[in-house]
Amino acid sequence: MILRALTLAGGIIGAGIAAQGPGFSRAYVFELEAAERRLSQVVADFDRAAEIVGLDRKAALARLRGSALLERRRIDLIRNIERHATLEAELPPLSAAGPFLRSYYLLHAPDADALRETVRAFSPSAPRSRAEFIFAVLGFIGGAVFSRFLLWLPTWPARFRRRRALRS
Repeated sequence: MILRALTLAGGIIGAGIAAQGPGFSRAYVFELEAAERRLSQVVADFDRAAEIVGLDRKAALARLRGSALLERRRIDLIRNIERHATLEAELPPLSAAGPFLRSYYLLHAPDADALRETVRAFSPSAPRSRAEFIFAVLGFIGGAVFSRFLLWLPTWPARFRRRRALRS
């Protein structure tokens, strides 16, 4: 009876955690969109400043040398430009994807900064959509199986010895 109660508790915990998947992936996409907008503004400002001076982006980045501060700024700009290009490529399929595919993309190759910000700002909620209920059911099954396995694991050596004793 205790094993069944603990298995049920593991399933409920798994359901509660898995039900957050669609909401978390939706918040992650919103955070990616916000990061892409911020980086678009940074890159546009840099390109505009380079254009005023009469340089293209590569030449302006090459001229940002000389002091440690300028070198650091150049490295930050290069990183921002690369991240902006990556987000521009990743965002359209993520925005058009459904909750299951968004969760797959999130698990497959998350953007570390956006993921960190999403974790910081995310607040869990009760399942409200069909996708969240499906995730909850799958999480319940997975949590119950996992907790049952964890409860079975300590008894395995004793069962193995018992079977061996019965064979001899």
